[in-house]
Order: sequence, then structure tokens, then C-alpha cells
Amino acid sequence: MMLGEREEVYPGLNPMVKMNHFNHNEQEIIKKLSQEWYVTSGGGEFTLGYKSTYRYFLIKPTSNFKDMFNLEREIIVIFSPFKRFEPRTLDAIDYVLQNYQPLRLEKICSIIISEDDNIENKLKEILKNDKESQVIIPFSYYELIYNKDDFLIRNRFKKYFYTRDLFAFEAPLKKEIYFFGRHHIINEIVNRHKSNENSGLFGLRKTGKTSLIYSIQRTLYRINEKTVFIDCQNTSFHKRRWNKALYYIIKKIKYEYNLDFELINEDLYTEENAGIIFEKELYKIHGIFGKKNILIVFDEIENITFDISPTEHWAKGLDFIYFWQTIRSIFQKLDYIFTFLIVGTNPMCIEASTIQGKDNPIFNQMPFKYIPGFDVIQTKEMVEKLGNIMGLKFDELIYSKLTEDFGGHPF
Repeated sequence: MMLGEREEVYPGLNPMVKMNHFNHNEQEIIKKLSQEWYVTSGGGEFTLGYKSTYRYFLIKPTSNFKDMFNLEREIIVIFSPFKRFEPRTLDAIDYVLQNYQPLRLEKICSIIISEDDNIENKLKEILKNDKESQVIIPFSYYELIYNKDDFLIRNRFKKYFYTRDLFAFEAPLKKEIYFFGRHHIINEIVNRHKSNENSGLFGLRKTGKTSLIYSIQRTLYRINEKTVFIDCQNTSFHKRRWNKALYYIIKKIKYEYNLDFELINEDLYTEENAGIIFEKELYKIHGIFGKKNILIVFDEIENITFDISPTEHWAKGLDFIYFWQTIRSIFQKLDYIFTFLIVGTNPMCIEASTIQGKDNPIFNQMPFKYIPGFDVIQTKEMVEKLGNIMGLKFDELIYSKLTEDFGGHPF
């Protein structure tokens, strides 16, 4: 094969595939799929929960499916051998993704084959509010065994790929499947945290700040690091005075990780004692975490920033100064216990040297980044990938036009 030439994949069954763990009907289904796909692995059998046993195998797209749906990697096919389809089958897909070689598997798409003849309607109902789910192609055992339509599989893929609007995301992305670019920023912030250093991240609205935060958190979870997300626009946070806001952080960590310790009563977080209690509670959590430090992410920082907060004691009072004096003081003493990441649209909270004539505790205390726009190559990667999944093709000029017109934020 010459350099740059695409490897041709033909339908068939890898002779090394073992099928002893599949029942007769499942073996017949695998043989039918091998008429249009290349079956690369017999996968295996595993149990989730107490008694839910699943079997899976892997298939590789042939040239037709590659061209139609922009699929390159192997696809997970899960058998759900139950008369009633249950949502836990989706956990079975995640199980295979996590326990197989992830770089070989297609994250965009999976196939579920169910004994429930009503699988399509059941799956539609389960996924109707999950806009970030994979493209999951459902089949029943019955139709794959007895349906004589030669285009059944191909048309089912078209139905689930081409009818979904992947450009319609409005909320921040909480999963990795449709997240593009920014990986250098993620790695930089994660590495700074691991080196016990704080960071700042700023950008215009709708430029993907919160999606980026979620990706940072996913990265930390994968390497067994700890993190907690504080949404400063939540009134439960910014309506609290600075001392009670410290309690809120500890409470959020406790419930985020379901930690088994008794919280010190919020009423004891007086202005005189809040810093002492906060330090003790952080130290206690550090021990429970096995001496791992935690990244505290403050998103929408404007809501607790002087002059611009919607709450008067942050905007006009000295709560900002007291809050960050406490955080900074404890960090300087216990920098191995926690770091923090400040995220927002306006970096004035770390650029202003004084506030009401008093020193700003976090002035120039950390490097910060503005989220850059995508370049043409990154724009093409995202738009082309999502478009291909939906059956859309774009002229090459479109990518540079989108980059130019939207400042590198084409989504």
C-alpha cells in the first residue's frame, strides 16, 4: 500500500474470532453483519450489577460505511439478551469503552441488539434528553435474523446519523464525544495543578469556557486527581457572605465525593473563625483523599467580583478582599492541599491592584489565558466531522469563511 493510500476493508469474519460464548441466534446475527462489515473480534462476556450479563463483539466499517458515515475505527456491538430493554445496557457500552483499547474504538457510534422488539422506541425515550449521547444504532434480534431487506442495516444507520442535528448544542458539553480542540490548554492547566500552581482562564461568552472546564475535570478524574466545580452564578453561593461561602465550598466537596465526615455547623463560620475552620476541614479532606490535593474551579467569577457582582456585599463591600485573603493565606501555608482555577469573561479580578484603596489579594498572583479562537484547521476538523456524521458535505472555502466571520468560534 502506497503512502497516503487508504486501506481497503472488505466484509467478512476474522478467522481468529471465537464465538463459543454466543448463543445460536447471536452467532447467526454476527454472520449476517459480517456480510456488510468486517468482524474483527469476538469480544467477550461480562456482568454488570448482580445478574445482568452482556456479550459483545467488534466490527470494522467497510469502504461503503466509511464513506457514508465517516467511520474509521472499530465499533462496539452489544447484545442485550433481555425481553425488556433497560437503560443499564448503555452502561455496558461504557464498560467496553473503558476496558478495551480505547484508541481502537469509535466513540461516536455503537450498536445495540436487543431481545426487546420495541427497542427503537425504548431507546428513543431514554435518550430524548441526552443530547450528548453517542449515535446508537438499535436493532432487535428478530429483525436481524428474519428480515430479508438487503438494505436494513444501511438504512438504519442513515436514519440515526442523518436525522440528528449535531450543531444544535446549546448547553456546555459534559462528555468528550463532541469536544474539539483546546487540548493544549487542558494539559497546561492540569499540569499546573499537579505542580501545585493556580491558574486563570478567561474568554467571551459562548466560546466554550464551561465545556473546557468539564474537559479539565474529566482529565483529572481519569488520572485519579480530585476537583470540585463552584458555579459562582449560583445564588446559593454569591448570596452568601464571604465566610459562609467558605462553608459552601467544603459542603460541595463533601457531597461531590460522598465523604464520610460530619460537617462543622455553618453558623460557626463566623468572620473571625471561618478561615481557621476552612483550613481544618480542607486538611481533613486531604487525609480522606489519601494526601491528594484538589483543584477548586471558580466559574463565572464575575458574580463574586468587586464592582460588577449582582450581590451588593461582593460588589460594594469588602467580601472579595476577605474571601481571597483567606484563600491565599491558606494556600501559601498548605499549597499541597489545594489549588484553584478562576474562570470568567473579565480578568479585572486579578488585574486590579487595589480595591477601595486596599490591596487586591490575588493581583498578579497567577498566570491566566484568554481562550483563543479556532484556526482554519481546527474549524475544519470540527465542522467536517460533525457534518459527515449527519451526511453533510462542505466546500473547502466554508472553513476559512466560518473562521473569519466568527472570530474562530464557528459553533
